[in-house]
Amino acid sequence: MVELRDEARTVLAALAALPPKQRQVMAWSIDGYSPAEIARKLGADPTAVRQNLTKARKNLKQLLGITGSAR
Repeated sequence: MVELRDEARTVLAALAALPPKQRQVMAWSIDGYSPAEIARKLGADPTAVRQNLTKARKNLKQLLGITGSAR
């Protein structure tokens, strides 16, 4: 249980370290919204949302020390 809490804190800290736009679209994505839905809700360009999600995932992998392409 303690290990899970530590892991959750680490993930939350990594999310908090993302740039604001990346953090915003990642939060929507984690809540189950598709890039198209996120774009609609935010009044943003769908391409920009997808790019921010890609960058956010890449940054999170770096921040968390994750290697490889497993999803």
